[in-house]
Amino acid sequence: MLPRPTFTGVFPIHLLMGYLLAAYLLVGTALLAVSQFSFADEVYIRDTLYVPLRGGESIKHRIIHRGIKSGTPLERLQIDEQTGFTLVRTADGLEGWLQTQYLVDEPIASTQLDEVKSEMRSLDTQHQQTLLSLREAKEVKETLTREQENLADQNARLVEDLATITILSSNVIAIDEQNKQLSEERDVLLQEINDLNELTDALSDNRAQQWFLRGAGAVLIGLLFGFWLGRRVYHKRYNGGWL
Repeated sequence: MLPRPTFTGVFPIHLLMGYLLAAYLLVGTALLAVSQFSFADEVYIRDTLYVPLRGGESIKHRIIHRGIKSGTPLERLQIDEQTGFTLVRTADGLEGWLQTQYLVDEPIASTQLDEVKSEMRSLDTQHQQTLLSLREAKEVKETLTREQENLADQNARLVEDLATITILSSNVIAIDEQNKQLSEERDVLLQEINDLNELTDALSDNRAQQWFLRGAGAVLIGLLFGFWLGRRVYHKRYNGGWL
């Protein structure tokens, strides 16, 4: 494996010669390796501060991007295991080479931590919403409980009212029966009173007739007595004595 560059600004000559020699020896197999490992998937910059993006498969090539921040997602286009470089494309469409050792297949720890934090915030939001829903459900339950208690009280009062109405209804029925009986008795008494009135009227008529007859008889007797007495007086006066 090639030694890791130090980026101190002064590059050692022996390292430069070694890289040139390795590059010439591997130039014959580079195309084959490139064709065998040419594909596109997503990779990430590993936990390093910044990684330069170059125009070729060595640290000698021109830097086309000074530094890609750790955790930046990239599209992997090609891998060259001989040079240890990978061809990638940024989200902006910039393509270039960087050392494969700086790439990982999973998001870095800070990115994962951010995702976990985001997920935790989402879960906390869901938890708060759940608590709010539970609170609302509890309030609804308490309201329904109070309404149920009120309905139970109303039902109890209705039962009492029904019992009272039942008793009153039975009393009303009994009173109605008594009224009917009293009405029948009243009709009987009225009939008896009518009969008595008729009888009284009849007796009154009979008594009046009797008194009339008695009066008429008395008058007739008086008249006869007067007539007899008048004749006696007449005969005595004219005959000189009583008949």
